[in-house]
Amino acid sequence: MKNHITANIIVTFFISSLLISCSKKNNDFDIDFSTLKKSQKVNVKNIEKKSKNNADNKSYIKQLVPYESRDKIQSKIKYGKKNPFSQSDIELNELNYNFELTGIVETKISKFALVSYLDKEGTISENSIGGLNTNLLPKGAKVINIDPQKMQLIITYKNKNFIFKMQNVNLTK
Repeated sequence: MKNHITANIIVTFFISSLLISCSKKNNDFDIDFSTLKKSQKVNVKNIEKKSKNNADNKSYIKQLVPYESRDKIQSKIKYGKKNPFSQSDIELNELNYNFELTGIVETKISKFALVSYLDKEGTISENSIGGLNTNLLPKGAKVINIDPQKMQLIITYKNKNFIFKMQNVNLTK
């Protein structure tokens, strides 16, 4: 009896699905949108706020000050860096480009700096002047101070003081 009931359910299912699949499909579904009315509601408060905001924006734009040109800014600078748009604070010249401090030696009588300039190596003292009594400095450069404690050398060149410090100092006693 159970087999008979399940067989009837299965047969009914197949016959109904066969009838549904073979029936004519009606795809003539039309909606007429011309009878629909568009909303005419306008929010007056939003329009007033937008016009007020636009007036405020225009007043702010009038208050803005345009950037000054690069030439105007450079002409105003009198102290410090000569070119405010350059990458580094140190402008290279022949002294700090070709000059290197390699060591400092102090004796009981005087102090000497071991230097390298234009592929020449040697010693300079506190009375060394470039072009006058040494070729290890550019012409006109003068040694101001040699400080063995701070491991630095101070040279004046073209009315500017240059400080050279020793890097990686290993003091052994």
